[in-house]
Amino acid sequence: MKKFTIIWILFFLPYLVFANADKKSKEMCECLKKAKSSQSETDKKECLNLREKHVKALKKGSKQHEGYLKSLNQCEQELAGVPQVDPNLTTEEKTKVVCDCMKNATKQNRMGCFKLQSDYAKTISDSEEKKAFNLNSQTCGE
Repeated sequence: MKKFTIIWILFFLPYLVFANADKKSKEMCECLKKAKSSQSETDKKECLNLREKHVKALKKGSKQHEGYLKSLNQCEQELAGVPQVDPNLTTEEKTKVVCDCMKNATKQNRMGCFKLQSDYAKTISDSEEKKAFNLNSQTCGE
């Protein structure tokens, strides 16, 4: 019976831990959506407290914490109105997406556009093509 319990724990523990990080990131995303729509200071403080609680529970720097942050980053990009990265786009299409983001972003949301630009640059393997993308996408925001 003990062997079965140990095997069960070893087999399901990683799933439970990662599911926990996913659940927490979804919970945090819902909190951020609520705080954004209500504009209430209480809701914003609730999200800060929730994030602190999650970081403590997931142990900052752990794989679970990294997964939590990655999921949260996607949520925050959605809330900021920044499109998701599509690595299958051509370089010209990637440039257009970044430029459109820059043109339509408020001052507060421009950081999301810079991140989008960086993420797209990482999807380009050819160094000359990457250089051209960086130059073209930097000048469109001016």
